[in-house]
Amino acid sequence: MKSFFTFILLLVITFSSAHAQKDGAYSMSSQKLEVRSGPGLNFNTIAEVPQGTQVYVMSTNYGDWSAIQYKSMNGFVITKHLTEDSRIADAERAAKEAAAKREAAKLAAEQAIAKAEAAKRAAEEAARKAIADAERLKREAEAAAAKAIADADAARKSKEAAARKALADTEETRKALEEANRRAARGTDVATSNPIESTTASAGSNSGGSTNSPKAASIAVERENKYSSWEKKNYKSGATPKSFNFKGKFDYKLDNYLKIKVGKNAEVVVKMYKMGKTEKDDVLTRVTYINSNTTQFIRNIPEGEYYLKIAYGKQWVEITKQGKRYGTFSKNALYEKSQQILNFNTVKTSKGINVPSYNLALDLLPSGSKGYGTGGSEEEKINADAFNDN
Repeated sequence: MKSFFTFILLLVITFSSAHAQKDGAYSMSSQKLEVRSGPGLNFNTIAEVPQGTQVYVMSTNYGDWSAIQYKSMNGFVITKHLTEDSRIADAERAAKEAAAKREAAKLAAEQAIAKAEAAKRAAEEAARKAIADAERLKREAEAAAAKAIADADAARKSKEAAARKALADTEETRKALEEANRRAARGTDVATSNPIESTTASAGSNSGGSTNSPKAASIAVERENKYSSWEKKNYKSGATPKSFNFKGKFDYKLDNYLKIKVGKNAEVVVKMYKMGKTEKDDVLTRVTYINSNTTQFIRNIPEGEYYLKIAYGKQWVEITKQGKRYGTFSKNALYEKSQQILNFNTVKTSKGINVPSYNLALDLLPSGSKGYGTGGSEEEKINADAFNDN
């Protein structure tokens, strides 16, 4: 009797465990279910659930009954007629795995895009530098070719002038020889012939001759000041001379500068040109007057590659001709165009943005009997018209 009771008890426990459900989980009906309004057969049937239908188990704390949600209604069914539905758990697990794969794919795509953008920027920077280098080399080649042509033309003109002078000297000698032959033929005493007087003043051996000889008149020599009609101007360091009728271009988002220190022998006017694709596309960006013994900062320079035109000298003067204003130094004026390129393009690095700035020292240097010079190469020298041309 005791053994039989134990068997029945184990059977009940096994049966109950087999049909145990989890609260707050999806289950599936093992047969057709009657959904009642309460946990018992004495409650009304409010719906029927077909076999194999999925329902949501809200609670199993009603003895043999469980509270479920079916469609939009809540009710009670017999717990043993429900079986656990693993499809939901599998679907949820599959969804989580898919979400993880999606996030991994998204992260990989973002990393690939970042690498592609970095490669694109590097390629654009390399292309820009290559174009700038090619343009610079082209300009250097054009300048060298122009200088060679000018030198050849000057040599040709010098050779032609020398040839003309040689012909003139030969012709003069021939005429003198013919005149001597004619006098010899006439038997004229050359020593007693009347001399031919020069129309120009001379300090030669004839200056102490007879009092009846013609004497050269004294010549009053004055040095002409070709800038006498020009207007003298005094500008503070950092100002733009009015003669250029120009307003500078600024980029106040960039804290960059060109620091220029000017020595004691000159004042300078510095013109900054932003290089374009070709020389005709170059743009004048800043014009700055700097006094001697002064350090001036030219700030907020827009991004790009620049070259400089520089005027050196003393006593800046201006004049208006045909409605156009001109300016120049009236003393020790020298002009040059720098061959060096100043790259003011910002560079992005791992530590942030690198903003380039430059230092420049300018002055006229004593040059022996020639007066003053800048120490620059011959290729850098230009004239006043080239400097004033925008």
